[in-house]
This record gives sequence, C-alpha cells and structure tokens, in this order.
Amino acid sequence: MKRIIYFLFVLIFSFSTLNFSSDGAKKKGKLIIKFNGMSSNNGNVKIALCNSDANYKNHKSPFIGKTIPIENNTATIEIEDLPYGDYAVKAFHDEDANDDLNTNILGIPVEDYGFSNNARGLFGPPSWEDAKFRFSDNNKIVEILID
Repeated sequence: MKRIIYFLFVLIFSFSTLNFSSDGAKKKGKLIIKFNGMSSNNGNVKIALCNSDANYKNHKSPFIGKTIPIENNTATIEIEDLPYGDYAVKAFHDEDANDDLNTNILGIPVEDYGFSNNARGLFGPPSWEDAKFRFSDNNKIVEILID
C-alpha cells in the first residue's frame, strides 16, 4: 500500500512539473494596422513598427519597415506571426514616393504623419511611452490617423 501511495505521489508530482501551456514558445498573433486621414491617394504610407524604446528612437532600422499603397485615402497592413509584446508605430504619407519625410527649412514635416495611440509630441515625435501599445491578442486592430 505504501508503494502505491508513493508511486501516485511521484506520478502526480511529475505531471505537475510538466509545462502543458507551451509558455516556452513565444506566442504570436496577427496585427492589423489601419491608416486613415490621407488627403489623397498619391504616393504611399511608410511605416516603422518598433519593439523597444531604443528601436523607436533609431530612425534608420525599425523592427519592421514597410511601404503600403493607399486606396480610397486609407491604407491597411496585416502583419502575421508577430510575437506578443510592446510595440509602437511611426508612419507618414510619402506623397511624392521619394522614401523620405519631406520637411521645410526648419525641419518641420510638410508631409502628413501619425503614431500609434494617435500620440503627438510637443516639439518632435511623441515618446515611446505615449506611442507604445501592448500586443497580446490573436488578432489586434490598431487605427492611426495620418494628418
């Protein structure tokens, strides 16, 4: 009888240490980003999806960078198999399709732009904290106003 109780105890303990939820594997989902407010269908929308404060501040190499065509003054992108985590989106309407955010002589953008959470900075882009959002769903839709 003691052997049976010991065996059951070992068996139950063994199963309790197994990881059935596959937390070791990074969970992923689909992020859908919709851009609204473009004044024309000219050019395209350039986006930078950033996954950290350092990545957000680096203007040269986003986590994911894409160019999206505009149709009916809107643009949409679906990013599949994106690992759950914190992200921020920076985007601009590249009306002349030159791959650069055009600015005036003072460095103020003359092409429309937007950020996730529709965040705005006072003198420059909003902070990572203001623009970041938590991605933790199988399907998440983020809408950004480009103006």
